[in-house]
Amino acid sequence: MTIGNMVGKIVVITGANSGIGFETARGVAQLGATVVMVCRDEARGSAARDAVAKVDGGAVPVLLLADLSEQVQVRRLASDLRVRFSQIDVLINNAGAAFPKRGVTVDGIERTFAVNHLAPFLLTNLVVDLLRAAPQARVIGISSDLHASKIDFEDLNLERRYTWMRAYALSKLANILFTKELARRFAGSNVTANCVEPGPAVTHFGRGAGGTLSVVSRLLQAAAFLGIAGSTEDGARTPIYLASNPDVAKTTGKYFRRCREVPAKPITDDVDTAKRLWQTSERLCDGSRQ
Repeated sequence: MTIGNMVGKIVVITGANSGIGFETARGVAQLGATVVMVCRDEARGSAARDAVAKVDGGAVPVLLLADLSEQVQVRRLASDLRVRFSQIDVLINNAGAAFPKRGVTVDGIERTFAVNHLAPFLLTNLVVDLLRAAPQARVIGISSDLHASKIDFEDLNLERRYTWMRAYALSKLANILFTKELARRFAGSNVTANCVEPGPAVTHFGRGAGGTLSVVSRLLQAAAFLGIAGSTEDGARTPIYLASNPDVAKTTGKYFRRCREVPAKPITDDVDTAKRLWQTSERLCDGSRQ
């Protein structure tokens, strides 16, 4: 993996207090970046910030608090970023979740779709001016090879049939469709957008959730012991690569695994589907304006 110097770069990472987000924050801090760690919990966020602050070569990290399931808080986060910074060089939409039982947010949206897709969609659009202000900006989304192969626009809220896996797969498909449409809209500009499959890695995903989510967590731990699944450090390598490597500075609209471009499922190249998702996402975010 080739990485580059990030001294003077502003890197915003959501979900930065644990797992891949935390290891990515450590990695880019070691390269000299100023890391903005977006976390939901103040105690865990502060502990993570203090740990990243000990990394040699890194600037003092910044901690911002936001519950990304609430669009009002996403808007508040964007406002905080605008007050504190004149540009964003790298935005890593890392935060993600899965829930064993269906629930809706304060905005009336199924929680997995709200956190995993609408939050990065809204945040990215709200800080476009800060991205454009950077000499060369990069937007990086975290998806999964478990992304769905189709999308039902009539049931994005999963009211007809809910399983945590169905919700998660839908949100990860939405991540890729959003990334590719964002790349098309930013074509020819100073902003690139790419998506990452971090690979099976041992994180806090599903831990303590109960049901099959907890089973998945235990299986990942067992797989790591057997050398099948990677560590969180392994999972962070590709986001760090895309954030720092000068060779991919102009690469956009791609899907990466293990620092290499790979194909996603065919639906992710459907331009009409991506445009429809963008328009639907705009509508679902419009009601939170204040």
